Amino acid sequence: MSTDSLPVSASRYTPAMLAELVDVPVSRIRSWQRRGWIVPVEQTHRLARFDYAGLSAARQLAALNRLGASPQLIASKLKEIQRKFPDVQQPLAELTLILDGRMLLVRRGDGLIEPSGQLRLDFDAIDPEVGLELPATLISPAVLLSRQPTSGIEQTTPAKLAAWAAELDEAGDLRGAAEMYRAALAASGPQPELCFQLAEILYRSGDLPAARERYFIALELDEDYVEARANLGCVLLDLGEQEMAIAAFRGALQSMETYADVHFHLAKALDGVNRQGEAIEHWRRFVELAPESPWADEAHQRLSP
Repeated sequence: MSTDSLPVSASRYTPAMLAELVDVPVSRIRSWQRRGWIVPVEQTHRLARFDYAGLSAARQLAALNRLGASPQLIASKLKEIQRKFPDVQQPLAELTLILDGRMLLVRRGDGLIEPSGQLRLDFDAIDPEVGLELPATLISPAVLLSRQPTSGIEQTTPAKLAAWAAELDEAGDLRGAAEMYRAALAASGPQPELCFQLAEILYRSGDLPAARERYFIALELDEDYVEARANLGCVLLDLGEQEMAIAAFRGALQSMETYADVHFHLAKALDGVNRQGEAIEHWRRFVELAPESPWADEAHQRLSP
């Protein structure tokens, strides 16, 4: 039996739900997943779902992020922690981490331990002024695209270009990230995951028509890419194309009926076109699937007489 036919427990969270619960953009959740800092317990039709361990890890990462810990700092310290505690499978879910200035500490019992193993006293005051470390200077997409094969561009793989795009995204350079994803697509040819990532960047940049087209291309390449279909529905709603959005949401549910987020968005879209009778079915299904969702209160309000 496939996982998409099974009921989703209360402790299953999609990337969008996780982002809402820990108050970060969903792009940050995807970045943490890409780095292996949060690990989905299942992935069906390219949609990741996380359990409580994933939520715990995301909460710690969100706290470190708010205190100014850069991805580079977290990555280096996590490597030290994994060397010190080889029995711990998911440090961010199983250990309590505290940022003290530029030192990441591990709480064990009543004390704090540096990744090197030295015991430290617990400090209440944490310096909030730790700045973001930008990634190393990257070669520009324009230079990459202008190079001739003999100059070595064939050695710059699409995976490396996509990784650079993700770093630019983490640094807040959405334009640079979009250009780098385009360079990755130019190097690899159409890939559904790259099209999805580019669509996400374009959506966040406010270029809704371009995002719509990229989501469509991702679906042309993989018609079961349910998150792309769901996000396409959200873009279509923002563009005022309600009936097209409803069709996209229904299509996503045909592939994965247990996709709680889509029931939520479809219910709102149906309410928006005065089809409350149809919307009720999806509000109810959403509450059944995701009773602990950050959007559950709104669903209960819509179901109240």
